[in-house]
Amino acid sequence: MAKLNIIIGTHGHFGEELVKSAELITGKMEGVQVVSLLPTMSFEDFMKQAEEVLSTTEKPYIVLVDLFGGTPCNVFTVLSRKYNYDVVAGVNLPMLIDLYVKTLSMEDADIHTDELAEECVKALKESGVHTNKQLD
Repeated sequence: MAKLNIIIGTHGHFGEELVKSAELITGKMEGVQVVSLLPTMSFEDFMKQAEEVLSTTEKPYIVLVDLFGGTPCNVFTVLSRKYNYDVVAGVNLPMLIDLYVKTLSMEDADIHTDELAEECVKALKESGVHTNKQLD
């Protein structure tokens, strides 16, 4: 089994609740961490918290963030230059589950984070469905 760590950066407690929801389907998720931007935090507080997680997490890892251009996205994108990892914005439940389950059957040599990041974007695009149209 491959060891890909997943870091989730979101506004509020969205990331924590997303992981709880995913675990209803996958069971306990190993190697998943959440960094939450709370209303009481400054940009600098969030930056410090993100850097602490990045500096203590074993590679390889991918960072999933909620909103392109938001503080979690901006902080993790800036820090990606220092720590060399991929960031994908638009995290949702299907993306997280797809990424996590895919890596369970991979060997370490099969982990290519840039390809996995593209798979995340694909899962994001495919998970949006106008369900009424599916009935026709």
